[in-house]
Amino acid sequence: MKTTPPLFNKQKLVLACCAALSATGHSTVFAQEETSEKELEVISVVGHKITEFEQQNDGGALGKRAIKDTPFSVDVISLEDMEIRQVNTLNSLFSREASVSVDGSAYSSFGDTIRVRGLPLDYTQSFKVNGMSINSFSGELPYEAFEQVTLIKGATGFMYGMAAPGGIVNYVTKRATSDALSANVGWRSDSVFSGHIDASTRFGSEDAYGLRVNLVKEDGDTYLDDGGIDRETASIALDAALTDNVLWTVDVIYSDRLVENSWNRFTVSMDSAEPLPDTVDGSRNLAVPGTYDGYTNMIAITGLEWNIDDNWQLKLDYDYSKNETSWIKSLNYLLNSDGDLSILTYEQYFDVDYDQIQGVLTGSFSTGAIEHNIVAGAAFQEASTYRNDGGEYGRIVTRNYATNNLYEQADVPTYVPTLQKDLALAWVDTQRSVFISDFIALNNEWELLIGIRSNEIEHEVSEYFSSSQDDYEDTAVSPTYALMYKPSASTTYYASYVESFEGQTSAVGEEYANANELLAPLESSQYELGVKTSGEGWSLSAAVFEIEQGATLVTEENYLIQEGVTLYQGIEFSGAYEITQNLSIYGDAMFLDAEYDKTTSNQGNDVAGAPDQQFTLQTNYNVEAIPGLTLNLGGKFHGEAALNAANAWEVPSYTLVYGGVSYATQIDNHAVTLIGSVDNLLDEEYWAVGDSYGGGNLRIGEPRTVALKVKVDF
Repeated sequence: MKTTPPLFNKQKLVLACCAALSATGHSTVFAQEETSEKELEVISVVGHKITEFEQQNDGGALGKRAIKDTPFSVDVISLEDMEIRQVNTLNSLFSREASVSVDGSAYSSFGDTIRVRGLPLDYTQSFKVNGMSINSFSGELPYEAFEQVTLIKGATGFMYGMAAPGGIVNYVTKRATSDALSANVGWRSDSVFSGHIDASTRFGSEDAYGLRVNLVKEDGDTYLDDGGIDRETASIALDAALTDNVLWTVDVIYSDRLVENSWNRFTVSMDSAEPLPDTVDGSRNLAVPGTYDGYTNMIAITGLEWNIDDNWQLKLDYDYSKNETSWIKSLNYLLNSDGDLSILTYEQYFDVDYDQIQGVLTGSFSTGAIEHNIVAGAAFQEASTYRNDGGEYGRIVTRNYATNNLYEQADVPTYVPTLQKDLALAWVDTQRSVFISDFIALNNEWELLIGIRSNEIEHEVSEYFSSSQDDYEDTAVSPTYALMYKPSASTTYYASYVESFEGQTSAVGEEYANANELLAPLESSQYELGVKTSGEGWSLSAAVFEIEQGATLVTEENYLIQEGVTLYQGIEFSGAYEITQNLSIYGDAMFLDAEYDKTTSNQGNDVAGAPDQQFTLQTNYNVEAIPGLTLNLGGKFHGEAALNAANAWEVPSYTLVYGGVSYATQIDNHAVTLIGSVDNLLDEEYWAVGDSYGGGNLRIGEPRTVALKVKVDF
């Protein structure tokens, strides 16, 4: 039974979406060729990786450019990739990306976030939908609404404004392409069932209007003992060619996700001389009965795109997102190697409203033999955070609630909620920025990028919250420079430099002694050298990088502070190759050296949570004897990582193997696809890093999980 309060009238929204299904179809923003017959499509993830460099990417202040023409490391996860691996979490989304590690699990009680190149992303600036900022505190977005996910690695301050320098994750919504209706039903370990309808149509003169609707229901018992999930999603994507030169788009995504009896990472509070305890099975649930995490998200984005002439385009976008969160958490403190735990609970209810408007002008002109490609724009965004005023700072904390043990679980009393859910404005974060860049084509082989963004932030605290926080404001300038050399149409060498500035996104977390204190924004810089090249049946990219970021450390007294810098130096490789017409392979590797520098403590220590190396490998095999049958097998090696800044413990390396099968056939003239996938195929037990600041938080790794799906195209 759901315990989270409704944010919107879901019944009305679902009825509206169902009504839209009556006009079933599927099309693109600009007319594409339609096929009169359904064709059986063999899913080839590796094939997508080979052609990825030609795809267009929304690079914020860089504008829309092909990936091969972008002087930074970019990776694209396609819809086909997400479908064949049955992606449902950030962990599974990036399971084959060597540069990515995840600080959460599928059903953990904090919204997941990720590390890229060892640097943690933040919830309020690092995740975008169609290039626009959203609040992603819940971590998991409804993947059924998206056509692809793009990851830009490294510092992106110039491209998207203030954000953590690890990278940017941009979710691209589905668009109507051609008339189509598909439905699928699925099952996932332990007994989670799901249903998904995807329908779209084009209508009007010359198919000027497109509509696509996705409806999802997921419910059941998760792989965690006594854990459960209940999720509903509805998304609508509309595009309208108002004239030959003006396109209007609207995207609305609603998601209500409740995870019951969810447990969080635990903080290692042992003596540093004690070793980490032995691992336990991934289904082990340390949640206090009655705990839950409820997230209700609403994202609404609308945009106008005006092709002024052949060379100039003006784009205006507005987005509104709302993230309502209600939870009862249990935080566990690991006391010794025997697995004894002390449990803290806290109950909280809060809401974040996010508004952003952005205007971008792009165009090109020549000065003699030199061609200029200009991107100029301005953006304004405001995030209003509301906290419940029924408890201290909007929460009720119960320390020493109970004790437990990793190996011999005790009967822990059920938590009974008492928090009154009355919201009051806590603080408002405002960001303003203007930017301009110029890609200067010196000749057919050499191109120079010069760009600059000016940022201004304000953190205004309400009277309700002024006893624990202060107002804050700051400005920063984020430049970027890059030089690209293109000896051929299929190869690009590049050298780039970018500075980034992290705006104040949130207060210090609840688990630290200085909870709710504001930390000053961090500055960072990045140097990168890279190459992207491809040929018939293969592709290859490589990058060498150095990122310097202000350091965030946890003291022995459990205070979260900023001191010195963290220095990340590494190299990445990525390649795809078609061995035969039916057999292909994709690999990814990262080698990383991350350490603290210029600090009074922990000088020269490894940065907490940053793996020293990671590798992935995936194969796809189309079974020639059985048309429509595809097999895939892959794995990811996770390197060692320091658990905390003092390097008292190392989280051991581990390897996770995954596999899958898909079979496409025709039944009564309908395309039917059967998909099966297995994560952690060997049921490896392992420890993983469980937080973003390296405060000594550990989590139990996920067990083997199986997912099955049947998809029918009507």
